[in-house]
Amino acid sequence: MKKSASPTCNPKTAVAYARYSSAGQRDVSIEQQLQDIRAFAQREGYNIVHEYADHARSGFKSATTRDAFQAMIRAAKTGTFDTVLIWKTDRFSRNREDSARYKGQLKRLGIRTIAAMEPIPEGSAGILLESMLEATAEWYSQALSENVSRGMYDNARRCLHNGVRVLGYSFGDDGHYVINPEGAAIVRRIFDRYVAGYSAATIARELNGQSLTNINGRPFTTTNILWTINNERYIGIYHWGDVRIPDGMPAIISNQQFEEAQRMKTKTARHIEQGAVDYLLTGKAFCGHCGAAMIGDSGTSRTGNRHYYYSCQAHKARKGCCKKSIGKQYLEDAVINFILDHVLQEPEINRIADAVTKAQAEAVKSSPLAALKSDLAEVKKKIANVNGAIAQGIYTSSTLDMLRDLEAEAEDIQKSIDFVSFSESQLIDHDRVIFFLRQSVKGDRSDPGFRKYVINTFVNAVYLFDDHFKLVINNVDGNLRYPLDALPDGSDSELFGPPNTTYPNHRITIYVIPLEPDKKRA
Repeated sequence: MKKSASPTCNPKTAVAYARYSSAGQRDVSIEQQLQDIRAFAQREGYNIVHEYADHARSGFKSATTRDAFQAMIRAAKTGTFDTVLIWKTDRFSRNREDSARYKGQLKRLGIRTIAAMEPIPEGSAGILLESMLEATAEWYSQALSENVSRGMYDNARRCLHNGVRVLGYSFGDDGHYVINPEGAAIVRRIFDRYVAGYSAATIARELNGQSLTNINGRPFTTTNILWTINNERYIGIYHWGDVRIPDGMPAIISNQQFEEAQRMKTKTARHIEQGAVDYLLTGKAFCGHCGAAMIGDSGTSRTGNRHYYYSCQAHKARKGCCKKSIGKQYLEDAVINFILDHVLQEPEINRIADAVTKAQAEAVKSSPLAALKSDLAEVKKKIANVNGAIAQGIYTSSTLDMLRDLEAEAEDIQKSIDFVSFSESQLIDHDRVIFFLRQSVKGDRSDPGFRKYVINTFVNAVYLFDDHFKLVINNVDGNLRYPLDALPDGSDSELFGPPNTTYPNHRITIYVIPLEPDKKRA
């Protein structure tokens, strides 16, 4: 198992990231976010080494479309900063899957993400609170998207372009697609070469060798070529969302050539396993015999079926441990089902809500609001002094400039006060935490994003033994992994007695769960 990287920079070295989506916002939103982030950094002692900003980029759509964000993620691998400062949680992403993915990448590099305008406490309380804020942001984006989509569906039913650019087409004055001769020539060439037996990679190299570019003005890739080959628009089928209308746009190639390209693709296709398998307990599952990490593993049966396991790293390395592998699906299901069926139940939900609201209140004590008000009072005092000097006849161009600068500074501070006050007014109360946790229990247990959320939020560690596993659950303010040598020794009374043991000094709860004999490797 790879350990988390540690930045090589000095402590408290940060970058700032700002974003606005253009939905009812102005470009000034970026500067206001950065001003608040800079003020937070100064108060908390962070040195900002770079600022990243994405203008008119949605936080709900895939983060791959945000150039500045991607540049920041790439820069994170250089070890030049240890913190990403954002204005509020939804500026990082309104999409929980993207948020978890990229915050996980940063965390593995030893980099924290901190919202300047939201008092989110450390530890598991912060994880839970942040999840709730992200869920709210995602709901807002989805609601906004639904309103926009109504109009776009109306456009789609009339075969209007909806802003979707396609190589080989332009937008007509009436909003419909029209053939673009230069782009259409490239599309026809792609199909001609592919049907003639040339690979997508070869076609991409040929086009790039002639300085031709894709619809985004970039060099062609194998993915671009295959996307073109699969695109039914080129035979005149209009497509947007779930709207599909034959003869809804002008065709560039014939049905016969399109079908031949599909036959060639099927003929030459090779089976490639789609993406890496996501082992949700990586970094949280450990061998109960030796303490080594349980790592993702797989094997192919005689029937050709692929099976996935968690295997002891020491056993795999032949270092003397005898721990057998355990089925990935079985173990993850057992952990998630136990949390939802036994942990997130009354009165445990009430206890978690009490702890979250208490931790949130503690975080508010370090709010910048008092400091901002003090700064504003000081600036207003300076303004009064300058006005006093003017009243006594000391009136020069430099005096006027000074007054203007002070008034602008006072306005900026007042904006920050307004933002912080609003942010603190949005704190999640006890009843909302309970509602959120109760809704969590109702989540789709087969949904990958929901499964990842449950494990990341509540699981401290899982220790695998031969006939049982010990599930260590974070109490709200516990976040360091509880070590194997501090667990109960495993006597029968501890294993199969009361289902949980709470260790208040360590802020965790341990559940001992038996394994089904026939499921250990299934």
